[in-house]
Amino acid sequence: MSEEPKRSEETAPSQAPAHSVAPLEDAEQFTPQMARDFFLSVLDYGREEHEAKAGIIEELVDLLLPEAAAIAQPIRPKNTEDARAPEALEQQFGVTVRERAATWLQEPAVRLAWMTRKLEPRQSSPDQSGGELRRELFMLTDGRLVTVETVGTWYLKDSLRVSGDTLVGAREVDPEEVLRNYDFVSILKVMLETLFDGAAALKLRDKQSPDIVERSGRFFTIIAQVAVSMKENADQLRKVGDTLA
Repeated sequence: MSEEPKRSEETAPSQAPAHSVAPLEDAEQFTPQMARDFFLSVLDYGREEHEAKAGIIEELVDLLLPEAAAIAQPIRPKNTEDARAPEALEQQFGVTVRERAATWLQEPAVRLAWMTRKLEPRQSSPDQSGGELRRELFMLTDGRLVTVETVGTWYLKDSLRVSGDTLVGAREVDPEEVLRNYDFVSILKVMLETLFDGAAALKLRDKQSPDIVERSGRFFTIIAQVAVSMKENADQLRKVGDTLA
């Protein structure tokens, strides 16, 4: 048997695969500026998430109105007087006094979130006086979201502690601004409690909303979908961290 075919097969030059990568000098270079622009653009997905969460809050507010109205309380009781002049607080603690002439301060509302910050006096000793800035988020019974800022102050007078509150800010906000200052999940939890508490109050009064089943069903569906989405996102982020470890 002739060995010529075998020899030809052994000496034949190998063929380059069809998917071979072109030489580096022929490919478009991925410059540092291109890398910077690319990663800055993909991180804008965080902005899309922020907008999506704002839309969720807006829809849940609409679904919650009857139950929220059932348990709402006035934000500030009528005839509530400020303990200190706002200008004095600016001097003592450096607090910025914002809009104060809000017509809805005595209207009923549900508190959705809050935060506090300790204030140190600029002049007197912290042992003699002090304060705390409170920022609270409320949902009015017509669906508007508002923030109220007060400063709780105290000082010693004849060994007695004298305390009081002063309004330093009150204004309407939109859901996107809400999410820049308050925790999304904490707000959802308070909304969920409001739905249950409000529904129970209306049932006791025999005034339960006729569409409670439909609205609560939609409410629960949104909450469940948010929970699943956040769990999947957390798992994905955890995998990214594990991959880089």
